[in-house]
Amino acid sequence: MSVESANLSTSKPLKGRVEAFLRDFEWTWTTAVLFSFGILLALVIGVCVIPSFWIYYANTNLLWNQPRHFHLIFVTWDATAVWMGLIRDAIAMGVSTGPIITILVGASVLQNKRRKLRGQTDSRPAGGYR
Repeated sequence: MSVESANLSTSKPLKGRVEAFLRDFEWTWTTAVLFSFGILLALVIGVCVIPSFWIYYANTNLLWNQPRHFHLIFVTWDATAVWMGLIRDAIAMGVSTGPIITILVGASVLQNKRRKLRGQTDSRPAGGYR
Protein backbone atom coordinates (compact mmCIF):
# COMPACT_ATOMS: atom_id res chain seq x y z
CA MET A 1 0.00 0.00 0.00
CA SER A 2 1.47 3.29 -1.04
CA VAL A 3 1.59 6.46 1.01
CA GLU A 4 -0.85 8.19 -1.36
CA SER A 5 -3.52 5.49 -1.00
CA ALA A 6 -3.00 5.44 2.78
CA ASN A 7 -3.48 9.20 2.94
CA LEU A 8 -6.54 8.97 0.67
CA SER A 9 -8.19 6.31 2.79
CA THR A 10 -7.62 8.16 6.06
CA SER A 11 -8.31 11.67 4.79
CA LYS A 12 -12.09 11.23 4.62
CA PRO A 13 -14.13 9.76 7.44
CA LEU A 14 -15.85 6.44 6.82
CA LYS A 15 -19.29 8.02 6.45
CA GLY A 16 -18.02 10.34 3.72
CA ARG A 17 -16.39 7.49 1.81
CA VAL A 18 -19.55 5.35 2.01
CA GLU A 19 -21.74 8.25 0.88
CA ALA A 20 -19.39 9.01 -2.02
CA PHE A 21 -19.49 5.35 -3.07
CA LEU A 22 -23.30 5.24 -2.90
CA ARG A 23 -23.66 8.49 -4.84
CA ASP A 24 -21.22 7.62 -7.63
CA PHE A 25 -21.86 3.87 -8.03
CA GLU A 26 -23.36 2.71 -11.33
CA TRP A 27 -24.46 -0.83 -12.10
CA THR A 28 -22.98 -2.69 -15.04
CA TRP A 29 -24.17 -6.03 -16.29
CA THR A 30 -21.19 -7.76 -14.76
CA THR A 31 -21.55 -6.26 -11.30
CA ALA A 32 -25.32 -6.83 -11.32
CA VAL A 33 -24.98 -10.50 -12.26
CA LEU A 34 -22.19 -11.14 -9.73
CA PHE A 35 -24.11 -9.32 -7.01
CA SER A 36 -27.26 -11.31 -7.82
CA PHE A 37 -25.37 -14.60 -7.59
CA GLY A 38 -23.90 -13.51 -4.26
CA ILE A 39 -27.33 -12.60 -2.91
CA LEU A 40 -28.74 -15.90 -4.20
CA LEU A 41 -25.98 -17.85 -2.48
CA ALA A 42 -26.54 -15.95 0.77
CA LEU A 43 -30.29 -16.59 0.56
CA VAL A 44 -29.86 -20.31 -0.07
CA ILE A 45 -27.54 -20.60 2.91
CA GLY A 46 -29.68 -18.39 5.15
CA VAL A 47 -33.08 -19.76 4.16
CA CYS A 48 -32.34 -23.45 3.57
CA VAL A 49 -29.08 -24.61 5.13
CA ILE A 50 -29.09 -22.85 8.51
CA PRO A 51 -32.72 -23.69 9.50
CA SER A 52 -32.24 -27.29 8.38
CA PHE A 53 -29.09 -27.56 10.46
CA TRP A 54 -30.92 -25.99 13.45
CA ILE A 55 -33.72 -28.59 13.29
CA TYR A 56 -31.15 -31.41 13.01
CA TYR A 57 -29.14 -29.99 15.94
CA ALA A 58 -32.22 -29.48 18.12
CA ASN A 59 -33.39 -33.04 17.51
CA THR A 60 -30.07 -34.85 17.90
CA ASN A 61 -28.03 -32.85 20.43
CA LEU A 62 -30.68 -31.02 22.43
CA LEU A 63 -33.19 -33.90 22.22
CA TRP A 64 -36.13 -31.57 21.72
CA ASN A 65 -38.16 -34.30 20.03
CA GLN A 66 -38.00 -36.78 22.93
CA PRO A 67 -41.19 -37.23 24.93
CA ARG A 68 -41.04 -36.14 28.54
CA HIS A 69 -43.78 -37.52 30.73
CA PHE A 70 -45.51 -35.57 33.44
CA HIS A 71 -47.81 -37.36 35.83
CA LEU A 72 -50.75 -35.36 36.96
CA ILE A 73 -53.28 -36.94 39.25
CA PHE A 74 -54.57 -39.66 36.89
CA VAL A 75 -53.20 -38.47 33.54
CA THR A 76 -49.80 -38.96 31.98
CA TRP A 77 -48.98 -35.90 29.92
CA ASP A 78 -46.18 -35.58 27.39
CA ALA A 79 -46.88 -32.06 26.15
CA THR A 80 -43.31 -30.90 26.71
CA ALA A 81 -42.17 -32.67 23.53
CA VAL A 82 -44.97 -30.92 21.64
CA TRP A 83 -44.02 -27.49 23.01
CA MET A 84 -40.33 -28.05 22.39
CA GLY A 85 -41.12 -29.07 18.81
CA LEU A 86 -43.20 -25.93 18.32
CA ILE A 87 -40.43 -23.74 19.75
CA ARG A 88 -37.86 -25.51 17.53
CA ASP A 89 -40.01 -24.86 14.44
CA ALA A 90 -40.65 -21.22 15.42
CA ILE A 91 -36.89 -20.62 15.74
CA ALA A 92 -36.35 -22.26 12.34
CA MET A 93 -39.01 -20.04 10.74
CA GLY A 94 -37.49 -16.94 12.32
CA VAL A 95 -34.06 -17.88 11.04
CA SER A 96 -35.38 -18.60 7.55
CA THR A 97 -37.39 -15.38 7.17
CA GLY A 98 -34.69 -13.14 8.65
CA PRO A 99 -32.42 -12.98 5.57
CA ILE A 100 -35.33 -12.25 3.21
CA ILE A 101 -36.63 -9.39 5.36
CA THR A 102 -33.09 -8.06 5.85
CA ILE A 103 -32.43 -7.93 2.10
CA LEU A 104 -35.75 -6.21 1.37
CA VAL A 105 -35.34 -3.60 4.10
CA GLY A 106 -31.66 -3.04 3.32
CA ALA A 107 -32.35 -2.52 -0.38
CA SER A 108 -35.07 0.00 0.40
CA VAL A 109 -32.87 1.92 2.86
CA LEU A 110 -29.93 2.02 0.43
CA GLN A 111 -32.14 3.13 -2.45
CA ASN A 112 -33.64 6.00 -0.43
CA LYS A 113 -30.20 7.03 0.87
CA ARG A 114 -28.76 7.03 -2.66
CA ARG A 115 -31.68 9.12 -3.92
CA LYS A 116 -31.06 11.70 -1.18
CA LEU A 117 -27.33 11.81 -1.89
CA ARG A 118 -27.97 12.50 -5.56
CA GLY A 119 -30.38 15.30 -4.72
CA GLN A 120 -33.41 13.62 -6.22
CA THR A 121 -36.89 13.90 -4.79
CA ASP A 122 -39.68 11.33 -5.00
CA SER A 123 -39.25 9.10 -8.02
CA ARG A 124 -42.98 9.04 -8.80
CA PRO A 125 -44.92 12.22 -8.17
CA ALA A 126 -48.55 11.65 -7.33
CA GLY A 127 -51.30 12.43 -9.80
CA GLY A 128 -51.43 13.49 -13.40
CA TYR A 129 -50.28 11.92 -16.61
CA ARG A 130 -46.71 11.73 -17.76
